Amino acid sequence: MLSDILHTVVPLPWQSEYWQQLHERLTTGVLPHAILLRGVQGTGKGQFALAFGQFLLCMSPVGGVACGKCKGCLLMQGGSHPDLKIVEPEDDGKAIKIDQIRSVVEFGSKSAQFGGYRVVIIAPTENMNVNASNALLKSLEEPGPKTIMLLVSHQVSGVLATIKSRCQSLDFPLPSREQSVSWLSSVVTDPERAQLLLNVAGGAPLRALEMEQKEWLSDRQSIIRAWVGVLKKQNDPIVVAEQWAKYPLPELLMWLQAWQVDLGKVVSGAEFAVLNQDLLPQFKEMAMVCSHNKVFDFYQYLLELGSMASSSTNPNPQLLLEQLLIRWSENR
Repeated sequence: MLSDILHTVVPLPWQSEYWQQLHERLTTGVLPHAILLRGVQGTGKGQFALAFGQFLLCMSPVGGVACGKCKGCLLMQGGSHPDLKIVEPEDDGKAIKIDQIRSVVEFGSKSAQFGGYRVVIIAPTENMNVNASNALLKSLEEPGPKTIMLLVSHQVSGVLATIKSRCQSLDFPLPSREQSVSWLSSVVTDPERAQLLLNVAGGAPLRALEMEQKEWLSDRQSIIRAWVGVLKKQNDPIVVAEQWAKYPLPELLMWLQAWQVDLGKVVSGAEFAVLNQDLLPQFKEMAMVCSHNKVFDFYQYLLELGSMASSSTNPNPQLLLEQLLIRWSENR
């Protein structure tokens, strides 16, 4: 969580263009009071928001980023800067509640204690429940003096239209494969391992880094074998759902989404473009019994489930997996 990061951060290498854009807006006096940072999870939007917030509150920026040494930076490192407010779910996957947003409204109505900006970061924005979202509108419509709100969203479809319309959007696409591999290899040190992690994470470098710490990465082969088995009616969907219930649902759905994309490439005759090349035999096996329409329709369904799993609705994982796998076993 962003609130747990108690050190000075900088934008990631592939974010330099967006960083320059905000600097130019700040310099010319046209920096919007609310910015919606949107894109797939794992591209570093949260780090970008935190880095920009730290820069705005730094008393002596160096090279266009926070210095890490001034009083303002030291307060941020201690988690006690009075002009920075980070709003996140109290627990992973839970909703951002109305009381948390009410505190944002109160925060934004006051003057900065250090005489500069007041910065609010909300992440992920789609985790606000309806009451919280409606409460935020007051701050968006009547921003306090020199108050900047940075709203991070992985699933912008889950953000109220009334909120989106009051923000300027900054889109964060996946970085290029070369940028991701270069950055990840410097952290993981093993280039082959970096390639595998990036494949598993659907090309999202920060998500790939998180996967490095996941013990269940070694279960990837058994998971796709079960996926193939359900499609070919060799495995019972209910039994597989019970086995998969131990895995984190959002990440499991992310894997399945990436596999559907690769399966679609195989069905279309574009095997060379498959991201997860080590799983190509399984994709070929599925392509023999799976139509293009089936692949496309099920991918859309997985996207819907992914949005549901990352929202505040708290779906029952076991039930959702049973429904997913039963549907996958039908209508080849």
